[in-house]
Amino acid sequence: MDAITLGPLMLPFSRLPGIFALLALVVTSEVLDKKYPGIARWGWLTALIAAVGGRLGFAAMTPSAYWSEPWTLVYFWQPGYSWWAALLAALIFSGFYWSRHQQLRKQGAVILASAAALGLGTLLLLPNTGTGEQLPGLQVFSLEGEEIQLTDFKGEPLVVNLWATWCPPCRREMPMLESYEEDDRLQVVLINQGESLLAVQEYLQEDGLEFAALFLDPAQEAMQLYQAPGLPATLFYNEAGELVDRHFGELSRGQIEQFIRRHGRTSD
Repeated sequence: MDAITLGPLMLPFSRLPGIFALLALVVTSEVLDKKYPGIARWGWLTALIAAVGGRLGFAAMTPSAYWSEPWTLVYFWQPGYSWWAALLAALIFSGFYWSRHQQLRKQGAVILASAAALGLGTLLLLPNTGTGEQLPGLQVFSLEGEEIQLTDFKGEPLVVNLWATWCPPCRREMPMLESYEEDDRLQVVLINQGESLLAVQEYLQEDGLEFAALFLDPAQEAMQLYQAPGLPATLFYNEAGELVDRHFGELSRGQIEQFIRRHGRTSD
C-alpha cells in the first residue's frame, strides 16, 4: 500500500515528505515566536513560497502539462511538485527575509535545516513502491464481452487507470485521459472496478466519452493485485512492461507528461 486512506480521501505516501517538512517549519516557528518575535511570520511565508516554488519548478520541467490548462497550476491538491525547487525557493526567500531581520537568521536557519532534514528522512523511509515489477497477466473484459489479457499491451508505454463511475476524482480525470486517445507516445488503458456494463455505458454516453481501451473488471481483481487502498489508482509501465511509477489518488496532467518525457514512445 502506497497511500493513507482518510475516509473517502487518499493521501499518497509520496506527499508525506513535503507535508512533514512544511508542518515542521510552521509549527516550530509558531512555538518559538514568543521568544523570537516575527519568526512565525517568516515560517508561514517560507512555507507558502516553498509550495509555490515547488509547483512552478515542476511546471518548468513539464510545461506542456499547463499550456492548455494553466489554471491547474493552483490545484495544489493535485500531484506535481519539485522538492528541489521548493527548497531553493525557501532558501532564496529566507536569505532575502533575513537580510532585513538579521536577528532571526540563526534560529531560522536551524528551523529550515531541521525541516528539510525531516522531509529527506521521511523520503528515505518510504516503502518500496514496487517499481520494476512486470506487467501482470490480468484478465479483463471489453465492453463487447471479449476476454483481454493486460499483457497484450506489452511493448507500449502504458498508463493503466483503475476507476469507477461513483468516484468523483475518477470522473474528473476522465476528460484529461481521453485527451491522450490520439497520442502515439503512449497507450491509456482504463479498467473499471466492480461495475456493470450498463452503468459504465450510461456514464460514457452521459459525459460524451470514448476510449479505445476501456475494460471491465467485475471482481475488482486489479485492486487486489495492486493493493490499491481506493480509487482512482494509476500504474505506469514502460515499453519493456516494467512498472516505473504508481499513484493512488487524483492524477494530474503533469504526471502523465512527466511519464511521456521519460518513457514515452518517440516519433521516427
